[in-house]
Amino acid sequence: MTSTDDLLTPPPSQKPMTAADFRFEIMHASTEWIEAYRPGGDHPVHIGDVHHEGRYQVIKKLGYGSFSTVWLAYDTRSV
Repeated sequence: MTSTDDLLTPPPSQKPMTAADFRFEIMHASTEWIEAYRPGGDHPVHIGDVHHEGRYQVIKKLGYGSFSTVWLAYDTRSV
């Protein structure tokens, strides 16, 4: 079980190499590993986020794989 102090500590900038290095319990669900969200790793994205000076608005997550997550975004300049 993870302690509250572990949750407040920023993740290391390196990917965990062994099961003991992970800060959270391993789940077998169809989501990315929380450990991938670290400096130099995945960037957190939320539905409704706006990127590139307001041009793209995140609509929904389409899927993920070993090396990326694919998001559907609306191009506000295409109207």
